[in-house]
Amino acid sequence: MINPIRSFNVKVLGWFWLTLLVCLLSIAVPAFVLQQLDDDDHVNSKERRLLGVVAERVDKHLMRHPDVNHINPRKLNLLDRNFPYQMMIVDSNLQLVMTSSPVREELLERFDSKRFWYFMQSERPREVNLEWTKLIGPVSLTANPDWKLILWRPERPRPMDLFRTFPLWGMLAVFLVVTSVMSWLLVRSIARPLTRLGQAFNAVGQGQLNHKIDTESASSPDRQYAANAQFARLFTQFNDMTARIAALIQNQKRQSADISHELRTPLTRLQMTLALLRKKSADEGIAPLLERAEKESELLNLHIQRLSDLTTMEARAIQQGRQRFTLDGLLTDLCEDAAFEAEELNIAWHHTLVDAEIEVYEEPILTAIENVVRNAFKYASGSVSLTCERTEQTVVIRICDDGPGVQPDELASLTKAFYRTDSARQSETGGLGLGLAIAAEAVRLNHGTIHFGLNSPSGLAVSLAFPRVK
Repeated sequence: MINPIRSFNVKVLGWFWLTLLVCLLSIAVPAFVLQQLDDDDHVNSKERRLLGVVAERVDKHLMRHPDVNHINPRKLNLLDRNFPYQMMIVDSNLQLVMTSSPVREELLERFDSKRFWYFMQSERPREVNLEWTKLIGPVSLTANPDWKLILWRPERPRPMDLFRTFPLWGMLAVFLVVTSVMSWLLVRSIARPLTRLGQAFNAVGQGQLNHKIDTESASSPDRQYAANAQFARLFTQFNDMTARIAALIQNQKRQSADISHELRTPLTRLQMTLALLRKKSADEGIAPLLERAEKESELLNLHIQRLSDLTTMEARAIQQGRQRFTLDGLLTDLCEDAAFEAEELNIAWHHTLVDAEIEVYEEPILTAIENVVRNAFKYASGSVSLTCERTEQTVVIRICDDGPGVQPDELASLTKAFYRTDSARQSETGGLGLGLAIAAEAVRLNHGTIHFGLNSPSGLAVSLAFPRVK
């Protein structure tokens, strides 16, 4: 049962609402700050006109009657149903001089706040909301310059008014930036485990069947992916799959090794029987038959030997361990032997080595290169070459011949066990179909790659690439 908190669906949904919340806060906070700094834009033309009309009436009344207590709101038409505000007069000490309607005590207490002080110092009419009361003003009175007129009415602050202070282009910019950043973080959190899974598939595809995604060990770098239940379960299924594949391949290798071992004894007895029969037989007509039987038994013995090499190569390599070699030191003897054999076969041999270090299993890599070289000797018309190249990451060993080559659609099948091209089956040089399969297995053990291509103008080019030790 997946923990709902660790569910991928819940996380995506939660991330969506979190993105919306961050967008709103990213717009609301600057809008609130702008509203605190400047509220001029909220005073529309109608409110400005009302404020000017009331200030003019109050000034006229104070000119006739300086006593503010004689101001009658009814005569100023402030009690008209169509007039939406009440009036108050505040002196320079921020004290209430008069009001057309009683003011709540909570609002009077806010007269000592900094916000109200900044509001009263404004030279132009502004709008501010204090204690759920909308204030418009102030306007200085001509009759008494120390007094300022303010219109007010009870009004709850509306959330949408907060966003009116923020420009539309600013909202769009904030929305695009926030959603882009949040979406990138979400995609990154999804892409990282998928990338790790892709790397694991590539490793298994290159033959590293023991590759695991360890989300259980506290010291494992893959531990970070265990926070998501769906990905953790996916990684567990991947590990189970690779374990079953490795076990299946290991069983096949063990069965092949057992079969090879069991065939050795009767084959040896058959060879001994043929040898005794040749000694005791006086019939000259049976000699060709004995030679044919001996040739087939030798071929069968070679099959068994090559099959045994293929199935036991990994075990022997692990016992010997990986070692660090320079490329010229590793291949010098092999190239000298190849040059001697090429001279016997009347084939031109060329090789070029480079000074680069690789860390490999010695026996498998020498077996791989030797099998490819011998395969080139079999089909070459007149020349075989071995060249080495190095890059920052890899060392490439390329073996080319000028033989007839193969069909392009057969290149991908050359490393299959017992596979032989049509020309190989029909010619005397046709082998067992195991040499290149053993080479491919040896390359895999050394974490390398093998690639087959057509040589120009004719022949086969085989490239073996191995990680370089820096």
